[in-house]
Amino acid sequence: MSKNKNIPIVVGVGQVVDHWNGADPAEAPSPLGLATESIARALADTGSSDLHRAVDTLAVIRAFTDSLRTPFDPFGKAVNFPAAIAQGAEIAPPKQIIYSSAGGEQPQSLVNELCRDIANGCIRTAMIVGSEANAALKNALKRGVTLNWASEVSADIEDRGPKIDFISAYEIANGIGLPPSTYAAMEEALRARLGMTKSEYLDYMAGICSAMSKTAAQNPFAQYPQIMTREFLAQPSTKNYPISDPYLKWHVAQDAVNQGSALILTSVEHAQELGIAEDKWIYLHGYSEVKDRLVSERPDLSRSLALELAVTSAIERAGLSAQDIAYRDIYSCFPIVVHLAAEILGLDPTHDEMTVTGGLPFFGGAGNNYSTHGIASLVEKLRDDREAYGLVIANGGFISKQAAGVYSAIAAQDWTDHAKDSLQDQIQAQEEFPLLAQDCEAEIEAYTVRHNRHGCNHGYLFARNAEGRVMASVEPDHRLTMQALHEAESPVGRTVKITHRDGKNYLVNPHQLGVPMSDDFLSRTYNYIELKRDGHILEITLNRPDSYNALFSAAHFELAEVFDAFEQDQELWVAIITGAGEKAFCSGNDLKVTASGGDMSVPDSGFAGLCSRTNREKPVIAAVNGVAMGGGLEIVLSCDLAVAEPSATFALPEVKVGLFAAAGGIQRLLRQVGEKKAMELILTGRKVDATEAQGLGLINSISEKGSVMDAARALAQTIATNSPTSVRASKRVITGVDALNDWDAALALSKAEIVSLLQTKDAIEGVTAFAQKRKPNWING
Repeated sequence: MSKNKNIPIVVGVGQVVDHWNGADPAEAPSPLGLATESIARALADTGSSDLHRAVDTLAVIRAFTDSLRTPFDPFGKAVNFPAAIAQGAEIAPPKQIIYSSAGGEQPQSLVNELCRDIANGCIRTAMIVGSEANAALKNALKRGVTLNWASEVSADIEDRGPKIDFISAYEIANGIGLPPSTYAAMEEALRARLGMTKSEYLDYMAGICSAMSKTAAQNPFAQYPQIMTREFLAQPSTKNYPISDPYLKWHVAQDAVNQGSALILTSVEHAQELGIAEDKWIYLHGYSEVKDRLVSERPDLSRSLALELAVTSAIERAGLSAQDIAYRDIYSCFPIVVHLAAEILGLDPTHDEMTVTGGLPFFGGAGNNYSTHGIASLVEKLRDDREAYGLVIANGGFISKQAAGVYSAIAAQDWTDHAKDSLQDQIQAQEEFPLLAQDCEAEIEAYTVRHNRHGCNHGYLFARNAEGRVMASVEPDHRLTMQALHEAESPVGRTVKITHRDGKNYLVNPHQLGVPMSDDFLSRTYNYIELKRDGHILEITLNRPDSYNALFSAAHFELAEVFDAFEQDQELWVAIITGAGEKAFCSGNDLKVTASGGDMSVPDSGFAGLCSRTNREKPVIAAVNGVAMGGGLEIVLSCDLAVAEPSATFALPEVKVGLFAAAGGIQRLLRQVGEKKAMELILTGRKVDATEAQGLGLINSISEKGSVMDAARALAQTIATNSPTSVRASKRVITGVDALNDWDAALALSKAEIVSLLQTKDAIEGVTAFAQKRKPNWING
């Protein structure tokens, strides 16, 4: 026993888990119920019959919903969650109620703070509690079950606010935001530092996670108590799908939990007064707390100075070495945190035990409250192993905020207040460098690509050059570049060009990543389109004949990728777009998907990845093989040229179903056929046949029956025999007439284009071939 009666100790712990399956709403757990049950268990754990009247400080870990910029409370909200807990728990009203700030470091940070207050005589007994019921929330929404989590209970509390201070506007603008994609970029930097291939690193992460799952399988409070093999965790599958490179589902924290936990702290003297047995006492021997710089400001994205300082300082302040630590609970939201802690401690995280709970992927990622569970589980370990020491590392933000504690049943003989022993000076002493917002070349340091059910849907990177660091995201909707970033074996270390536009930095060219994307986009398997290459001509076929080639989100994004690649491929000069089957070119938007509430999002390049692509430089020909309705006609209007089957029909019938032609059809029809005819077709929604369409100027020609592709190919071949640089220059000038809306400005653009064109090799080749009476050999330059 310690001679210092004010030495703080942990005397009670309580944990609860609920595996509600959604069948009976009356049995559904709630955040409030999980918290109060945890308190009841912690009180019972102390063995004291009087402690419920002695809690003078209640500290509540901030709930996940109250940590969000936009709270999500479909089943009602406790307007004052701490007050509701205080009333619902069987304790006397506390003198002080704290609602913590957001962050996974908060449980250990509050232990540090409240232990100082106890040691200094400011308070006698404190309770820390937190809970999450995200699993119940998701299950209820999925099953259509209504729950009632509302509470109007109120009281005076110290609300410390979310304090989301670990991310900047620059970072948000250029890709950082969600934790999986932020940690994933740092994870890729670590992979590069370790010199591992993608498959080797997947296996390494799988080894870390499999080891944690074995601990979770033995933990009665784990949300996912099952052993997962290293082999399963190393392979993408329907049950372990990609999240953000390099992560698969089971490599990351699982927030679908119903868990609560509570800790009770007091002094040695007060524990004796309350009759709490000494075998319940666990001492805090050393502790630390430190906050790192923003991710974009850290010199080495594969390391964490804050984590290193927190771990080494807590152990040193306990008068120990890393070898003295028998048990550890490392905050394991993502494998990089476990690896970095293992590096500092000299451990192998695939074999040495890094968690006493099972970790956030398998025990469960209980929001900001996870480390309360970690401390509670460690306390129970140390009560049994009374000569051992244990370490808790609690992590918040993006490895941004660290709090660590060293615990043991061995009595601490004194208490040292380390609040003034700031570690921040060492953080601030790190190298500084500017963050760039400009066109530049830089070497990739870290990157990731995020995935959804359609594949890659967001990518960004960090890169450095002599001037500083630049963050850049992938050009909006440029899934081809995302695919290249995803498929490249070693993007880190590669020099790329970054484009700055509208306050953001972009990576826009997939060819920079060393993946042969021109060939790749043609060889890929598409769900809704088919591709064919014939020399300099690309043929695109909309391939949903059973739905009259109607389009929806996934098809739009496939087409956007293809048109992106077409514009960038120097050997493709003309494209033809047509529809599969004999009935339809494209019947427009798939209204069945719309009516069923399906995904109808479109890329920035518009309907079919084409209708908002106003900066195209290469000609696209529509081969209209049947019905071209709504969005189908808008595709035709977006194309530079069009040929049609004699049986083809055209219409903008949107007004008949309560819509209008919003993909540029109204504007283009007005320009191409004149105001009166455009007004008639738009307001009546009537059909026109191929003959009328040709007379109106909607199409260039009508083919022989069944020969529309032959006619389109002949037209494309005629264009492809000309100088591709001249064709592109001509298109830029034609586009400029509309964009500039000024005849003088359009003429000036024409003059600028011809001056530029005359300096190209193709221009010289053209006039030389003419003089020599031979066919020109265009080199597209």
